[in-house]
Amino acid sequence: MSARLALFLLAVFFTISALSIRHSTETADERWHYQYGVNVLAGDSTRFDDSKMPFSALNAVPAKLAEGLGDGALKTALESLNAARWMTILFAVLTGGLVYRLAAELYGPRGGLLALFLFAFDPNLIAYGSLVTTDMYISGMALAAMYTFWKFLNAPSWKTGVLAALALGLAQLAKYTGIFLYPICLLVWLAHSPPKSLKGAAKAGLVMAGFAAASILIINLGFLWNRVGVPLAEYPFRSEIFQGAQTALEGQAAWRVPLAFPYLEGLDWVVENERHSVTFGRIYLFGQLRESGFMGYYLYAALVKVPLATLVIIGYAFWRRKFVKPEIFLLIPVLFFTVYFNFFYNAQIGFRYYLVIFPLLYVFCGRAVRMNRRALTGLAVWLALSVLSYFPHYIPYYNEIVLDRRDGYKFLADSNSDWGQAKWYLAEWLDAHPEAVYEPETIAPGTLVVSVNHLTGVTGIPERWAWLREGFEPDGTIAYSYLIYHLSPERCEARGKCVAPETAP
Repeated sequence: MSARLALFLLAVFFTISALSIRHSTETADERWHYQYGVNVLAGDSTRFDDSKMPFSALNAVPAKLAEGLGDGALKTALESLNAARWMTILFAVLTGGLVYRLAAELYGPRGGLLALFLFAFDPNLIAYGSLVTTDMYISGMALAAMYTFWKFLNAPSWKTGVLAALALGLAQLAKYTGIFLYPICLLVWLAHSPPKSLKGAAKAGLVMAGFAAASILIINLGFLWNRVGVPLAEYPFRSEIFQGAQTALEGQAAWRVPLAFPYLEGLDWVVENERHSVTFGRIYLFGQLRESGFMGYYLYAALVKVPLATLVIIGYAFWRRKFVKPEIFLLIPVLFFTVYFNFFYNAQIGFRYYLVIFPLLYVFCGRAVRMNRRALTGLAVWLALSVLSYFPHYIPYYNEIVLDRRDGYKFLADSNSDWGQAKWYLAEWLDAHPEAVYEPETIAPGTLVVSVNHLTGVTGIPERWAWLREGFEPDGTIAYSYLIYHLSPERCEARGKCVAPETAP
């Protein structure tokens, strides 16, 4: 019975995800993730930017299959953006299945169903697990890597060791966040069975070296063995960290790097861009706009982006202290990533970066199954209604702390609200309201539509819309990503003006 309910929940997740992308337009990063996937399938892993990874080849598989077909509806469907997105959704479904299995192992079938329910009705996993990006891939692979590593620690063998090494290596092909799984695994190992002698430490070190060697092999295969063995001196490093290492090893200039060139090149590129805000613009949180990050950004964002019912269940899971040893492999990565993303990470442009903790966290929440049954049922109903009420717009989901959905822009912006996914809805609304004007250069009384990101100043010139942001409240939204203002002459007169400042382009 539990297995059938789990399949039903996975089907619900798949259905909501698939239907929600029906009119979703291409988001900011999808084209480049997809293009890199196409390139990899064509045998070329050469980088054209910092963060695209081989896992994106999965999204290019439908179009690759379409190459052998004649013109027709099937070929057209396989070549569509949504067909590429379905691959991410299928991976998300597999991740949900793993969430259920792990939680059921730890807390029984009911605990597994609770964990899967939280996963299936997570608006952020639905939103970003339906796109051609790598956020869902690393979330699933981090869970798989920690689970298989825990299995290896509890039952060391060639079989469990190979599975753990494979999962850890594949995580490196999903997103560079995966590199942190190495120190996390080491911390989990020390917490599980700290070496009691020098011999034990040497044995553990030997095993970790084996894992590292396996990862190097998997990384090189994933990047198609692209320029493996290039001398260190030939890398045009951008970041201070890698340049410093290059300088320190100047005497070993001929030393050949045993990694595919685009892997290390991209890692260096990501470090440089993240440290110096090269590839992302202004950061916005609770009405404040900055060029640099906010301490605790993702914790604050979670207060409005995670459903309140889910937050209650997470709180209860931690309140029931009495942690058991198997929960180590869940809590250590959750704590590690929480500290890193909130206090050491600068690219605070979207809650999606923090998704990596949630499959792990939901498995842990399986322990909350001991909550009062009526209370748990009430929370489940609240969660489902809250999430379904936003259908099909899940990128701009905000919980009930944001009482008026027109006010989401007062809390967060960027890829939390408008990542380019709602342009179809904008066009439909403008067609139905020909009197409305979208972000005009000359402002006059009438119906005005402006994007959340331009209004808040995340993109464009912040001063351009300051008069609107500070002097008026929106009258409505389009897909919660664009704001509608009815600027009557009376309202303009009451506010003193409806004229853009001199800084407007």
